[in-house]
Amino acid sequence: MNVILNTDEAHAVLALVSSQVIDHVELSEAARKAIRDWRRAHDVGTAGLDEFTGTLNVALGNYIDERTSRMMRVRGALKVKGV
Repeated sequence: MNVILNTDEAHAVLALVSSQVIDHVELSEAARKAIRDWRRAHDVGTAGLDEFTGTLNVALGNYIDERTSRMMRVRGALKVKGV
């Protein structure tokens, strides 16, 4: 399976996760401000969001690859890889 998020989709993930953390985790006001500042630095149209999108896509692809079973033929026998 191949999943690639564009910058708008990555921004939606970033906004959802960061807002859930801000709203539902006990944090100091300084920590909330740090998360908001980080989110602002990764807003739509910023280089930070472009970099985040690339990093997220790599991490997502690696996660999917690690959990995907693959059949491969080895000397006439079938083996399941990645289980």
